[in-house]
Amino acid sequence: RRQRQMCIRDSISPISQNKQNFQHLGKSHGENSYSKKERAVITGMTVLGTAASCALLAKKSGYSLNPAKMLKNIKKSFLANVKFHDKEVITIGAGSCIGGLAGGYMVDKNPENRKAKRRETVMQLGNISIPIITVETFAKFGKKFGKLAQAASAIAGIFTGVYVANILMNKLGNLLFRNKNERGVKATDFSAHVDDMVVAASYISDNKYVHSIARIVPLALMIPGYEVGTKKVH
Repeated sequence: RRQRQMCIRDSISPISQNKQNFQHLGKSHGENSYSKKERAVITGMTVLGTAASCALLAKKSGYSLNPAKMLKNIKKSFLANVKFHDKEVITIGAGSCIGGLAGGYMVDKNPENRKAKRRETVMQLGNISIPIITVETFAKFGKKFGKLAQAASAIAGIFTGVYVANILMNKLGNLLFRNKNERGVKATDFSAHVDDMVVAASYISDNKYVHSIARIVPLALMIPGYEVGTKKVH
């Protein structure tokens, strides 16, 4: 009887040990998350990077950066009139990611976490630039076959671009950072593709509602920057 009890105890102990390890990892992960103040710094730097890139585009397009003039006639400002295509999306996305990276560096001195943030920057830049290029390329090709084909082509360009970007950026990230871990496609990767949907819609219609919805593109592009800033090695 005693021998049988020992056998039962030995058979249960690995399960208990695994459960303890799982709980420990969960607890550690929770304790290691950024505080509200740290996340506010990352958010602030992401906003700053996005605003700086918008200002650069506005200046190059001949718009005034004088706040008084901008507020006096918002309808004639850069953000109220710009049509978002590959140049605008890539520039704003880059500004967001650089801002998020800077914010992440400010709140986290851990070299491994900083490396993870740099790798995430590469991933996000690819995730922003490649899909917008495929959207525009597919839409122009589909245009030959009519509006419906153009719309379908543009949407296909989004999904193709996201997955192609994931494959290529994983290869590049592993090469640059000597890391064999593969980063899969995340739901948040698609959250930044409001810009691609807007560009796809703009090829099909010049409707004022499409133009109005496009004004949220800079906000959508802040998501990748925040992802960069909050990225950790685990």
